[in-house]
Amino acid sequence: MATSPAQRRLAAALKHLRTRSGMSADELGQALGWSQTRVSRTENGTRRASVGEATAWIEATRAPADLAAEAAGLAEDAARDVRSWWNVHAGGMAGRQHEMAALEASAVLIRNCQLVIPSLLQTADYARRALAVANVSGQRDLAAAVAARLRRQDVLYDPAKRFEYVLPESALHLRLADDPALMQAQADRLLSLDTLPNISISVLPFSAPVPALPIAFVLYEIPGQALVVIENLTDELLIGDERDVAVYRETFARLRSAAITGPDAHGLIRRAMTSGDAV
Repeated sequence: MATSPAQRRLAAALKHLRTRSGMSADELGQALGWSQTRVSRTENGTRRASVGEATAWIEATRAPADLAAEAAGLAEDAARDVRSWWNVHAGGMAGRQHEMAALEASAVLIRNCQLVIPSLLQTADYARRALAVANVSGQRDLAAAVAARLRRQDVLYDPAKRFEYVLPESALHLRLADDPALMQAQADRLLSLDTLPNISISVLPFSAPVPALPIAFVLYEIPGQALVVIENLTDELLIGDERDVAVYRETFARLRSAAITGPDAHGLIRRAMTSGDAV
């Protein structure tokens, strides 16, 4: 995922603290229990530093109170980062798909709760409709974005990665077009993907008591730096603070515990998406 301004400011501040301390990247890495590569990637902003990591860095470099406070504040800002779609789509919608592919490649587990069919599970026709209605920034590379999204789906067949989905029943009823064939094909794809050993698709029925608020979010479990991504109408929110990430983990677990799986979920998917009464 592209480096945000908040990340770049934090990376620069952390690098300044290390150079000011006279420590080499290798020496700081030893003090933190990190590799030199991890230190370097943190300083150039190619990996996100959590609040806890920034705190350990500040302490290891013996930063004076004013610089420590500044770096801590920057870490808090970077842990909750908002990016507008106009900035995210600066390289087009296809560029956004490449960015997400890189994020997915770095994760070992992806937990996803969405109000529509999630992008990695979409058919080509569904993806085309979803990208079109979400194109608030007026990009013109829709066909390239669809192709890039479909290529992203290759990651589903990596047995080293796990994917867990919770879909509110409303997501199954949502029609992006008045096209029964599109809905039928999308239902078939969901049922097919749910047979893969590393993919779990759960459905939260309308009849199930809600144990937590079912908001749309994706939780990427990346070794050493978990990340939550929430997409809004005009921007996205990136959350990397461990305290906040823990809340999303717990929320997902509660939603998943109330959801149905297996034949029960498959039956509901089929009825909701092919009964003709979707909305």
